Amino acid sequence: MTVSVKRGFNRLFLVMTLVWATFWAVLYPLDRQWEGQQKVLEERDKENKNCDALVIERPEWSMTKDCYARSMENFQNGLELYSFKNFWWYPVMLWKFFLVVIVVPPALVYGLVALGVWIRNGFKPRTSHY
Repeated sequence: MTVSVKRGFNRLFLVMTLVWATFWAVLYPLDRQWEGQQKVLEERDKENKNCDALVIERPEWSMTKDCYARSMENFQNGLELYSFKNFWWYPVMLWKFFLVVIVVPPALVYGLVALGVWIRNGFKPRTSHY
């Protein structure tokens, strides 16, 4: 049984390229979505603390009366922006960036390895077939 290094490298390269593409096409947008949702939650907590302070310090202001409603409206709008329904917005709007990020690094790695193999093969002595 012979080991085919070229076939093994090609299979490893294919698997690693699929992992790379999955990361940039799915996992990275999911991470951005999660970070956005965390930011919206932090903003809501900050707004609610401000509303609490307004209720105590200035209960007569008209702004105080609907402070919590505006906070909840901002929260809902922020969650809508980072919802699963809008999950594909990020990669779709920036498709040129994602195409370059997904294609160029694996192609560069493959090209460098192929160049290294070509250079290494140049140093091997030629065998005669007589």
